Amino acid sequence: MFDFDNQIADVEQRYTPVMEEAEGLLPPRKTTLCLGHTGIEKTLLNLINSGAMPHALIFSGQQGIGKATMAFRLARYLLKNGVPDDAQDSLFGDAPVEATSLDVPHDDPIFSRVVSGGHPDLLTIERAIDSKKGTQKNTLDVETARKVAPFLRMTSSDGGWRVVIIDDADTMNRNAQNAMLKILEEPPKNTLLILLCHRLGAMIPTIRSRCRVLHFDPLNHEDFSALLQKEIGNMLSTEDQNLLKILSQGSMGQAQEIINSNGLETAHQVLEIVKNWQNFNGVDIHHLADQAGRAGQNNSFIMIEKTFLSFVEQIVFGLAGQGFSQKMLDNQSIIQSQKTLHDWLQTFDNLKAHFIQVSQVNLDKRQGVIGAFNILLS
Repeated sequence: MFDFDNQIADVEQRYTPVMEEAEGLLPPRKTTLCLGHTGIEKTLLNLINSGAMPHALIFSGQQGIGKATMAFRLARYLLKNGVPDDAQDSLFGDAPVEATSLDVPHDDPIFSRVVSGGHPDLLTIERAIDSKKGTQKNTLDVETARKVAPFLRMTSSDGGWRVVIIDDADTMNRNAQNAMLKILEEPPKNTLLILLCHRLGAMIPTIRSRCRVLHFDPLNHEDFSALLQKEIGNMLSTEDQNLLKILSQGSMGQAQEIINSNGLETAHQVLEIVKNWQNFNGVDIHHLADQAGRAGQNNSFIMIEKTFLSFVEQIVFGLAGQGFSQKMLDNQSIIQSQKTLHDWLQTFDNLKAHFIQVSQVNLDKRQGVIGAFNILLS
């Protein structure tokens, strides 16, 4: 039996290719702005105020939506405010002040030390650099993961917290995750391990069970627009802002990467072609394919992939009565074609599988683009 709900859910969890870090955004350790996650911050404040902060947290959610920003925000607060004195008795002195915000001012010495990477009680773990390629490795290896345990077992410089933030924790290989598991089984006192995961399912169950998992949702339209305004001002039209929100899936990190790589121009090229539904311009398709097939144009191919998947997704949402982007589907004959909702869901699956195959098997990207248009028409 066809499972409509699961198919819709799969579309909503759409496949997202990994793109390089955006250069235009302030790095998470340098910013205090963390819009869209007030619920997460409230949960963290409750844990702090109740003295129930766990030894390990998993921040789970889409890449580029603010998980790292919140991690550094929490780390700064803990490093500044230290560990509550359990011996303090409100009957004989002032009661501890309840935390209402994780804010630490820019001019605070703690903020400066975290920005510089010079705070002795904070360790940031990232994927190592491949010396031959000059880029980050695809996985976080066991040698890198083994740096965590010795650091957490050291005494804090001021008797407070020791914090480790692990970026791309879901890229840890099995050996690295097993190394991490050892410190989670017997965590030292007043230590916090924050794992930033874009794919929670990639973490082994024994790690997930020993961490408090906090899921970060994509930014809503208002928060996304506010951050976009702060980053680029009025550079984009309202229509292009809405298109960028769809293509980036509510991720400011991905949105900035799209802007920096002229991704909106590529998206417009794709949408201009598919406007002429079932009468595609072959010259334009081959021009687009040639563009994506050139050396060093991987971001162009990724943008084409994003646009195809988002385009079909909007059709699915429109046919399912959930609304759709007028900018992306300005030719409504597309959703009024003979293809049913089931057909479009199958098209989405076929496109997703097609793009994964092209990327994983390193197939010719030019043929990959042409093949995507053939799938759209099939």
